[in-house]
Amino acid sequence: MLHFIFEKHLEQGYSVQIEQDNQDDICQHWVATYKSKDVGSIRLWPKPNGVAKLGRLSVLSSSRGLYIGQKLVLEFIEYCKQNKFNAIVLHSQYPKRGFYEKLGFVIEEGDEIFEEAGTPHVRMWMRNL
Repeated sequence: MLHFIFEKHLEQGYSVQIEQDNQDDICQHWVATYKSKDVGSIRLWPKPNGVAKLGRLSVLSSSRGLYIGQKLVLEFIEYCKQNKFNAIVLHSQYPKRGFYEKLGFVIEEGDEIFEEAGTPHVRMWMRNL
């Protein structure tokens, strides 16, 4: 998984340290494979009140266009439904919010654009799973 994180940070100009939040022990990490190669990852962080936080979605640039990210998110949603989560929350980079909107996530009233790691983000939700 470190390969995805390293590539994502090089590509987007982030410091690798922003990924270190000491929550990995309570999170689930999934890795997508394509032709026996690890090509993507996603993280589920269980939050209070039956909320799952979607994070660390990453797909190698060489594997984009194969719908790996979409498949990871759809599997994440299905897992949350089957495991009785009430809602999913995520922080999307603001320019990339359309990816999540197409999958059913919404920006709720009052959720403002905020800066995270020097990039505009917005909180998005999928409720009533």
